[in-house]
Amino acid sequence: MGQGFGARTEGAGRPAEHNSTRGAAVGATAAVIPLFGLVPSLSASDSPLATVLAASCALSLFAISQVTISWSYHSARFDERFRVALLVPLATLSVALPLWLGKDWTILLTYLAATCAVAVPPRLILPALATSVALAVFVAEHVAGADTTSLVVMTAAVGLSMTTYRRILDLNAELRRTRRELARAAVTDERLRFARDMHDTLGHDLLQLTLRTEVTRRLYRAGGQDVEAELQQIENMGRQCLERVREAVTGYRRLSLPAVIEEARSTLADAGVSVTVDAGTDLLPQDVETALSWVVREALTNVVRHAEAARCRVSLSVEGARAVLEVRDDGKGPVRRLRSGPGGNGLTGLTERVSALGGSLQASAAPGGGFRVLAAVPLTDATPFLSNSLTEGTT
Repeated sequence: MGQGFGARTEGAGRPAEHNSTRGAAVGATAAVIPLFGLVPSLSASDSPLATVLAASCALSLFAISQVTISWSYHSARFDERFRVALLVPLATLSVALPLWLGKDWTILLTYLAATCAVAVPPRLILPALATSVALAVFVAEHVAGADTTSLVVMTAAVGLSMTTYRRILDLNAELRRTRRELARAAVTDERLRFARDMHDTLGHDLLQLTLRTEVTRRLYRAGGQDVEAELQQIENMGRQCLERVREAVTGYRRLSLPAVIEEARSTLADAGVSVTVDAGTDLLPQDVETALSWVVREALTNVVRHAEAARCRVSLSVEGARAVLEVRDDGKGPVRRLRSGPGGNGLTGLTERVSALGGSLQASAAPGGGFRVLAAVPLTDATPFLSNSLTEGTT
């Protein structure tokens, strides 16, 4: 914000907004109405008309200043400098009117203490209350008939009560801000999940469609008799792809290692890659199996796209309290494959999935040549999920 008084923006030490702004203004207005009962008592004391009018105007200014400060705080329309500036005439009237008009007007000092609690920055509340109490002592000593002890106690009690009230409002505002931030974070996480699922699902399925289309084109050019069967397979793949998109959208996409590997066998075979599976029946939590299934799918997809490999091996073992998955090929190594796309895609997305379960993922050149993806995920779920047997063998 520039120099001068202006609209309040969210910042440190001040809530961005409070609920019931209109109700707070109405409440502050109702609180100052009893003050105007001082004017009839002044008239009854045979004070000159000019004094009554001047006192009425001064009291109106006092009430307007207090209501404005309260409204400004609750609505967050103006900053603290605006409220402190209004506090100056308020404090002046709180002292001047009792000294001029008598002990009945010392009640203005309790209103001053209440207003200080919302007018100044949090770090200055206690000094402001101390100043209000000091002014109460000064006024009580210079106004005939004023009870110093009662006035000081009342001023301090009202000021501390309003300080507690302000603290409650600030905590409520902070809670609302936190809830909004959590809601925004949840939306962001869901967008990342959706983008990651769409990449991992569609990337694999569209690769299969592309390879199957290439096979069909070659059969057609060679005058083969199985073109219709190949077209039927392409149609079935398209339907499966559509179904997986729907599953990704609903957020209930669950994969199993056997299903992923069986789906990949035909694609690997079309690309001239044989796959060896070394895994048995193990107890795996559902989230762990789903995460490792995404790792296998992405790793095998990268084998087809980038590796130019002849053989690929998938192994799964349980080492202590961890499930360890390795996908290894004899291709040309990490060239191009470490270049993940924008956040949430490829190996970056897999790392996020595995890390969310407390695991780790490594993708690097394999000893002796080729490329290796190694994922390790802790088995901490109390309710295990029985994975289907992975058929050992070579395709």
